[in-house]
Amino acid sequence: MKVFIGYVSLSGNTEKMAINIKNRMMAVGCEVYMERLDTVEVDTLKDFDLAFIGLYTWNQDDLPYEAHEFYEELDQADFPGGKVAFFGAGDAIHILSAKMKICGFTVYDRVLKMEQETTAHDQCEHFADQALSWGSKRMKWRFILTDLMQNNPKYQRPPIC
Repeated sequence: MKVFIGYVSLSGNTEKMAINIKNRMMAVGCEVYMERLDTVEVDTLKDFDLAFIGLYTWNQDDLPYEAHEFYEELDQADFPGGKVAFFGAGDAIHILSAKMKICGFTVYDRVLKMEQETTAHDQCEHFADQALSWGSKRMKWRFILTDLMQNNPKYQRPPIC
């Protein structure tokens, strides 16, 4: 499974969470790409099965300035059903989450929120595992159906002579 992790971090706490999630995804065999959100275009998400987005909150309830361009690009996004899970601090998570839902993304209903200065490594791993399970459900059915079709003579291609 291909996983994208995009984040913006001011104090380094959101970055630590992103690294913990990345390490967990790699440990379970996912192909992971991690990048600061301010250097990524929204279209990049098309190439991934699941995305994790991490934000800090600026000025108590605002998006960080590094996430504004990404937020604006969502209006041109055209790939409904992309799966996204959020982590970080404050209300910025909910601002971006709401916009992504409006733009057709499927958003994981749980959020990993930072408590105080940092969130425990175990919490990040548990959240990553849950989000991965949620994000791969549709894929599991696709693989099961493909296997059934391959073993059924009705769906097999005739041999080429």
